[in-house]
Amino acid sequence: MTKRNLAFVAALVTLGAAWTYPAAAQESDAAVPAAAGEPAAAETPAAQEDQPAEKAADSNAHELQETVVTARRTEHDGFVTRHGTFGFLGEKDAMDVPFTTTNMTQKAIQAFGDPTQPLDSVLRISPSIRATGSILHNDFQHRGFRANGTSLYVNGVPGMFTQFNAPMYVIGKADVVSGPNSGLSGTGTQYESSAAGGLVNLTTKRAGYRDLTRFTLTHGGQSMGGAYLDLSRRFGRDKDWGARLMAEKVDGETAVDGQKVKASSIYINLDHSDAKSKTNFFTGYRQNEVVGGVRWFKLGTGVTRFPSVPKASRSYAFDGMDKESYGWMMILNHEQKFSKDWNWFVNAGYLKNKLNKNVMPEYSAVTILNDAGDFALKSQTTGTPQRASYLQAGVSGKARTGRAEHTLTLAADRAWRNLGGVFGFSTTSLGTGNIYTGILHQAQMPPTDYVAGTKSKTTIKGISFVDSVDLDKWNLMVGVHHHTADVDSYNRAGHITSSVSSSATTPTLALAYHPTKDTAVYVSHAEYFNVGSVVGSSYVNSGEILPPAKTKQNEIGVKYANKGVLYSLALFDITQANNIAVNNYLRQDGKDRHRGAEFGMAGKIASKWTLAAGLTYMNATNEKTKGGVLDGVAKDGQPRWHGSLTAQYAADDRFSAFGRISYAGSAYILNERFKAPSFTVLDLGMTYKTKLGTVPTTFGLTLYNALNKDYWMVSRDNNNLILSTPRTLALTMSMDL
Repeated sequence: MTKRNLAFVAALVTLGAAWTYPAAAQESDAAVPAAAGEPAAAETPAAQEDQPAEKAADSNAHELQETVVTARRTEHDGFVTRHGTFGFLGEKDAMDVPFTTTNMTQKAIQAFGDPTQPLDSVLRISPSIRATGSILHNDFQHRGFRANGTSLYVNGVPGMFTQFNAPMYVIGKADVVSGPNSGLSGTGTQYESSAAGGLVNLTTKRAGYRDLTRFTLTHGGQSMGGAYLDLSRRFGRDKDWGARLMAEKVDGETAVDGQKVKASSIYINLDHSDAKSKTNFFTGYRQNEVVGGVRWFKLGTGVTRFPSVPKASRSYAFDGMDKESYGWMMILNHEQKFSKDWNWFVNAGYLKNKLNKNVMPEYSAVTILNDAGDFALKSQTTGTPQRASYLQAGVSGKARTGRAEHTLTLAADRAWRNLGGVFGFSTTSLGTGNIYTGILHQAQMPPTDYVAGTKSKTTIKGISFVDSVDLDKWNLMVGVHHHTADVDSYNRAGHITSSVSSSATTPTLALAYHPTKDTAVYVSHAEYFNVGSVVGSSYVNSGEILPPAKTKQNEIGVKYANKGVLYSLALFDITQANNIAVNNYLRQDGKDRHRGAEFGMAGKIASKWTLAAGLTYMNATNEKTKGGVLDGVAKDGQPRWHGSLTAQYAADDRFSAFGRISYAGSAYILNERFKAPSFTVLDLGMTYKTKLGTVPTTFGLTLYNALNKDYWMVSRDNNNLILSTPRTLALTMSMDL
C-alpha cells in the first residue's frame, strides 16, 4: 500500500477505537427496526450479514415498547432466501408473490461481490439475470433487457446508483422481481438503461442488536488491496436507535493487466423504530476510478467471420484511458401509523454525481477492423455531471368487505434528473493495435480537455394504486399506474432545442390460488414504460411526439415448497413496442418479443448443504421491423438457454465451502450474421472462522473463473461484445474487534 492508503487505514482504525460503545464478538440476528416498506431482520432472517449459529437466550422475542417481533432461525445459511421486499407489496414470502422472484442474502453478496468483479457477479444467481458486464460499465441482462446501476432501486428509491458506481459492500440484501412492473413501485429517471426487465431492489446494511466493530482487509487480482471498516451500534432506552458506519479504501491492479482500481468511500445508515413509526436514513460519499482495462468491442465491416476470443487477462486499453467519478447520495424512508390498520409513508432520495474523467475508446468500444484482429486506437473524452431527486408519498392499510381482506396502497411520486454531457467532442487517432498479439503502437497521448454542460432535464410525475385482496385460498391483485414525463434537451448555449411530453397508464393484474399452504399457482399481467420521444428532422412527421414504448408481460407460474426447498416454474411472454420508419414516417409500429420459461430452486437440501439453481429458456425475436426485413430474426445477444447452479457445504460452524457454475448458450450478433459460442464458468470459494488470540476472525477466499475461461459475451443490440473477466483470486480477513 502507498503511504496515503496506510494513513487512511490508520484513520479508520483510530475511528473504530474511538467508538465509545463496547463491542461484542458477533453481530446479532435479532430484530432490526427498518424503514417504510422494509422488513425488520427478524422478519427477514437473511437481511443482516454474519448471522451467528446460536442465539442469545432472550433474542427470540425483543420488545420495543409496545412492539414485539419474533425472529425465525431458518434460512440463514444459504445464498437465497424465501423472504424479501417487493415494492408496494412490502415484506413478503416469495410463495405469496405472483411473479418470479429471487432474494439474495448478505452471504451471497459477500461471496461474489468483490470489487474486482462487475455487479452481475452477484445478481446472476437469479435465473432471470444474465452476465454481460464489466467493472467499467456494470451492465447486465434482465429477461433479455439491458439494465445497469441506474435501473436499480436502493431502499425502494430508484435512480440512486449510476452505471459506473455500485458499492456493494454497503448492501445487506438484493431482491429481484422479474418482468416489467411499473405498478409495484415508483418510477425513476434512468439513463442508458431501464427497468423494463424487472425490479432489482438493494437494501443497505443496518445496525443489529449486538454491537459490531469489524475491520476487513482484502487482496484481489494482481495487486489490489482493500481496507474496510464496519461499525454498528444501537442506543436509546429500548435500543430503538441504530447507527451503522461503513468505509472503504481500495487501490491496486485487477487480474486484467494494467487495469487499476481506486475507490474511497464512507457511508452511514441511521434507523429508528417505535410502536408507531419507523425511519431509515442512508447517506454517503464515494470516489471511484478505473484506469485501463477496456472490455467492450465492436465488429467492423472488414470482419467476415466471428472472431476467436483473445486472452482475457490482456489489456487492450491505450495509455491515458481513465474513468473517474465522485459524488454523494442520501435516501430517507419513513412510515407512520395513524390508526391500527393504516399508515402513511414517505420515500425520498437525492444523488449528486460527476463522471469528471472519461477518457475512453471511440464510443467506449474497440472496433475490430478485420479477421486478423487489427484495430485503430481512437479516443474520446467526455464527462457526465448529474443530479437526481426522488420523492414519493402515500398511504397504505387494510380493510375488509365481507370475508375478503384488502391490502390497499395509494402513492404519488415525482422524479427529476439533470444530466450533463460534453458538447462538440471529437475522436482522436492515437495509433493501432491487435487483439491477438496484444501489441499496441501508440503515437500520442489522448487529449483530456472537454467542455461539459446540461444536456437534458427529465421530470416524471406518477400515481399508483394497488389493491391486494385475500379470500380464503385466493389472492387477487389489481393495480394501476399512471405517469407523465417531460424531457427537455439543451444545446451548448443552454437553450432548449427540443421538448417531449408524454404520458401512459399501465395495469397490474394477478390471480393466485393456494391449494395447500406449500403450493401456489398464479397468472399475472404487468407492464412498464419510461418516456416518450420526439421525431427527428429526417422524417416527414418531424417534431411529432411519440408515446412511451410500453413493455407488457403475461406470466403463468407455480411455486412449491417442500422440506426447506422452494421450487418455482414460470412461463412468460413479453412484448415491447419500438419506433420504426413507415413510408418516411417514424411510427411506434415495431415490436420485439421475448418468450420463455424459468425454473428455480433454492433451500437446504441436506443438513450441511444448501442449493440455489436456476435455468432459463428464452426465444427473443424481432416481431415487427422496418419493411419486415428482420421479422422473425433473433435478437442480438439473447441465448436460448442460460442458468446457474450455486451450492454451499457447511462442515460445521467454522468452515464452509461453495461453488457456482454459470452457463450461457450461443447468441447471435448483427442480426444473425455471426454467432458467439456458448460458455461455462466455474467459481469456487470457502470461509473459515477462528480466533487470532481473543479476536474472532473470518478468512474468506473466492476464486472467480477458476478454470480461467476466455469467452465473449454478446451484451445487447447493435454490435456489442464484452470480453470476459479472467481468473481472479480474492482473499479477505475480517476481524471483530
